[in-house]
Amino acid sequence: MSKNYPSKEYYKNLDFYKDMHQNGYHLIDGRKRQAKNAYDGKSTLAYAPIIKNIIQNEKVKNMIDYGCGKGNFYNNGFSLGGNSIPPLRDYWGIKIKLYDPCYEKYSKFEKNEIFDLLICIDVLEHIPEDDIDWILKRFFSISNKFIFINVACYEAIALLPDGKNAHINVQKPIWWSNKIQKLLKNQNQIKLICVCTIKDNGKIKHIPLEYGCKIKDYL
Repeated sequence: MSKNYPSKEYYKNLDFYKDMHQNGYHLIDGRKRQAKNAYDGKSTLAYAPIIKNIIQNEKVKNMIDYGCGKGNFYNNGFSLGGNSIPPLRDYWGIKIKLYDPCYEKYSKFEKNEIFDLLICIDVLEHIPEDDIDWILKRFFSISNKFIFINVACYEAIALLPDGKNAHINVQKPIWWSNKIQKLLKNQNQIKLICVCTIKDNGKIKHIPLEYGCKIKDYL
């Protein structure tokens, strides 16, 4: 598979998520999430302070949110840890490109665009396994300083329109580590953090995979 020839499942998934953005989706407990709240970008908020510190410490001038969903919080403030935070565009204070092939407003990607920072939050577990390599290669091809990823290593509460779990590519952190290390061999100039979230006895835990830096430097 490649970015020019993705898998059939990749295109099938795109259609699923376009539908979910427009019509909402069902949860594993039988409830339904309304369209306005479907993939609205909320997953990014927990990492907003870390990303802000990456931007400052690495002198980042521009960035892309790859798989941003509706990206509602780029133009709307939010609460985090009891504090009021301004919209992400103001909070981070740099030029930001929003991209999501499943949401029409942000579905356009210009060729030859390069960014200091690429973030990808709660996305890769939704990508078919056969397409992960070319997606990650694309990350490296459009980033020149820093890549920040969060990937869930457990099943979702959301269901696809066909009734299957929305996390179609559930892997252990070591699987992601092996994928990333292979691609990093010729990309030593790029720093990368991949935060793998796992469930341990029902509790969410975060396992950071760190390459060229330490997440503690941005806390």
